[in-house]
Order: sequence, then C-alpha cells, then structure tokens
Amino acid sequence: MAAFTRPFGRTPPVTSGDAYRERLLRPLPRLNPKIVLIGVLVFGAYYWGISGTQASPRELINGLPNIWHFIERLFPPEFDTQRQTLQTPAMSIFGLSIPRLGLGSVHFSYPTIINYVVQTIQMAIIGTTLSIFLAAPLAVLAARNVSHPLVYLTTRLFLNANRAIPEIIFALIFVAAVGLGPFGGVLALGVGSIGFMSKVYAEAIEAIDPQQVLAVRATGANRLQTLVYAVFPQAMPVIASYTLLNFEHNVRSATILGIVGAGGVGFVLQKYMALFQYTHLMGALIVIILVVTVIDRISDRIRKSLI
Repeated sequence: MAAFTRPFGRTPPVTSGDAYRERLLRPLPRLNPKIVLIGVLVFGAYYWGISGTQASPRELINGLPNIWHFIERLFPPEFDTQRQTLQTPAMSIFGLSIPRLGLGSVHFSYPTIINYVVQTIQMAIIGTTLSIFLAAPLAVLAARNVSHPLVYLTTRLFLNANRAIPEIIFALIFVAAVGLGPFGGVLALGVGSIGFMSKVYAEAIEAIDPQQVLAVRATGANRLQTLVYAVFPQAMPVIASYTLLNFEHNVRSATILGIVGAGGVGFVLQKYMALFQYTHLMGALIVIILVVTVIDRISDRIRKSLI
C-alpha cells in the first residue's frame, strides 16, 4: 500500500516577506489571463444554464399569487384520525385476580399519518442496513490506495452507473418484482444507495494515514488483517457519519417512493393530492417535518460523539 508522497501541484516560488504580506492583504487577486479565462467560463456556464432552464424572475413574480392561493388552501391543517382500543389487563395480587378497576377498554384516536411515518422509518432503517453490507466490500475495491488499478477503475465505473439511476427507477423495478408494499421500497433504498455509500466509504479509506498501514504491515500482517486493524479503524468515524447522513436521506427518499407503490408515507401524500385534500396534506406535512427534525437532532448528536 503505497503512500502518496508526490506533492499536489507545483511548488510555489519563493518570495520575500513583504511581497507575501502584500499578497495576503490584497482583497482581490490581480487580473491575469488565467483569472479572466476562469471568469469567462463561469459566466458562460451560468448563462448556458439559465437559457436552458428558461429561468425568468418575471415569471416567478407573476406566479406568486398562485403560490399564495395554494398555501391558503393548505390551512387550517387537518388530520385523518384512527380510533384505537386499548384493553387494560386484569391485575393479580397474591394470586387473587382483581378486575380492571372499572377502566375496561381505553379508546383514543391518533392521526393515521403516523402509521405511514413509522413504516417510512422502518424502510429507511432496513434499507440503510442493506446498503451498508452491499457497499462496504465495494468501497474497498473502489479505494485507490488498497485496490488494484484495474479493479479500482472497474468498480468506480459500476458505482457511477449506480448513482446515475434515480432511486424511483429502482423502486419501479422492485415493485414489479415483489409487488406493491414497503419491501420494494426497502430494496430500492438499499440498492439505490450503493453508489453513494461506496464512494464516500472509499474516499474515507483513501484519506487514512498510510504510516499506520505500513506499521501494521511491518508486523507481518496479511492483507485482511491490515484492513481490519489499520484501514477500517481510521476510516470508521467518517464512515459512521456518512452512514447516519445516508439514513436521513433514505427517510426523505422513502417518502417519495411511496408514490410509485413502494410503501411509506408517499402513498398517503399522493392520495391527499389526488383528492385535493390540501388541509389533510398540510397536517401530514407537519407530522413529517417534526419527525425529520427529531431524526436530524438525534443523528447530529451521534455524529458529534463519533468525530
């Protein structure tokens, strides 16, 4: 495992202290042909993008009343509720059975959207776990510092192809294979996340300290032992952080996959939109925002404890 000892770019010329200080204090760099060329290319890229997307501030301003009209139809938010019955168990003291203390059955109602939100989180958990097991070996093959060049290029090509396919396409494929329901969404999240997960895992492996790898190899460790005791321990904090980030992404992606029949909260959102039940749609969005916020705070705490 060779270490990267070649410097990136050319060595900057040696300058005097006054010249270096003047360069640091200058607010803008001096114009030269290279900076002018970069500016022209950036301006050309933005002009090309704006012309291709037909972006027009005037059209947005003209459409503001329609946006306001749509927002008005979202309020006041309403919730579809589901009635649940909870049977209170009988109590037993010293072997004597005591009736339910007059409580009997407890009835309560809760928003139906919670059932779909829970299913969405379940899909994200299982889908993320599946993507971890699929992406970990590919990440080793896609890391330049631990893989053969030919294997590295082939694996990177496969990962690029995987990232190029939207997750909703994977959802359509797996729904056709296993039928409607959350299982197709789980497979779509797991397979659709391979490209992203493997890429960030591989970059974390490439960023490790090569000296620690050489030290472990000097003890006579084989390739697998080097990976287990020198490579993965260094990359693990970054890998764990990206895994949590991907879990948050999968929660949001699972919300969309339900639109094509892959389970989750997307199914009920599509129903509200198709029936023009915008107040119920707003109630569902409020629940989703609260859940995503809680997940974000929890994962942020976990990431801070890892890094």
